[in-house]
Amino acid sequence: DFLVQYLRHAILPGLSLVLVSLGSWALSMRAMMVTVAGADYMIFGEASGLKRPRLFLSYGLRTAVLPQITGLAIQLGTIVAGSTLVEVYFQYPGLGTRLNQAIQTFDYYTIYGIVFFMICGIALTTFMVDLLYPLLDPRISYSKEV
Repeated sequence: DFLVQYLRHAILPGLSLVLVSLGSWALSMRAMMVTVAGADYMIFGEASGLKRPRLFLSYGLRTAVLPQITGLAIQLGTIVAGSTLVEVYFQYPGLGTRLNQAIQTFDYYTIYGIVFFMICGIALTTFMVDLLYPLLDPRISYSKEV
């Protein structure tokens, strides 16, 4: 019962975080797909007789998604700042609410601690995204080959 109530009350804050960045992500994904669609290998694949779904998924989407993942890693700071505002607005207790209270009471050490914690989390997540690149694109390798 607790889990159902928790999920029910988390839907609106979660949607507000997702919907804010969804529009810019969709526009940039479309722009990347338009750019990739005009690439030589896409034209060659179409001329070779590859079916549209395979051409789209195997060649187009795989190439266009890499800059999107990089953009996601860069936008993590914005998402964390947005979650702080969402927590305050929806009165959802968390680090954002505590940070807001610390700012209002001029509790500098708490502000330093929460900001440091957020920076470490963003750095760790960005590092994890960097480690995912070889799984998404076989052309990327971290091994030392000469």
